[in-house]
Amino acid sequence: MNNYQFELTKEQEKLLLPLLEALQIDFQKVEAKEDNQNGSTQKLPAPLPQKSGYSFKEIEEYAALFPKNYQWKVSDLETYFPQDLKVSVQIIQNQLFIMPSPNFNHQALSMELSSAMHVFCKANKTGKIVTAPIDVHFDENNVLQPDIIFIAVSRYHIIDENKKVAEEPDLVVEIWSPSNTKKEREMKHKTYQNEGVTEYWQIFPKKREVKVEVLNENGKYKLFSEAKKKGKVHSKVLNGFEIEVQTLFEEE
Repeated sequence: MNNYQFELTKEQEKLLLPLLEALQIDFQKVEAKEDNQNGSTQKLPAPLPQKSGYSFKEIEEYAALFPKNYQWKVSDLETYFPQDLKVSVQIIQNQLFIMPSPNFNHQALSMELSSAMHVFCKANKTGKIVTAPIDVHFDENNVLQPDIIFIAVSRYHIIDENKKVAEEPDLVVEIWSPSNTKKEREMKHKTYQNEGVTEYWQIFPKKREVKVEVLNENGKYKLFSEAKKKGKVHSKVLNGFEIEVQTLFEEE
């Protein structure tokens, strides 16, 4: 085989390099592998290069390259997406949900509640409070990122060697933003219920409302505590914990 070498002028390099970069991007999108799901062969895009700085729009555009009926699995997150991705990517009942970064008020509300819960748990030695981003791996079809989770001391074994949560937490909190669709809220509610999360907090900043639900004897969520604009909400799992809702929304 003959080896050829070419010497390019600086002007030629300026013209050639952008073209090579464009071709590389195109090849990444076109390159695909076959996947046998539901008995049919589907063409899938190549995994994203390993970098963390992808924007929400870039991840959305990449996900759109997959077939509309693609049944997402937890393993797909490791295969196709960088592990230190800053954009929230969740799988709920085999469907992919991509969320933009939360805004300032969302984070401030999360900090207020998680701090109060943390102080309570530390004083009573009941368990650990952890805030997003943290993946909760319920099963191969569901990996979610609640805003806040609580894990009781007796269940620390569900935190695996990679510091991921491998089973259902005892308590989860979701703070809903305008970008969260009704479909997502309903699917998460169903998933947390079916997976046996004992206590589920939903916070609606726009309404200044907090709902706390607890599983009943039939494994279904039942309203345990609720407050809107003023008043206190209570926890059953964190026995003795309560918080005035006005303190959560005072910066809103």
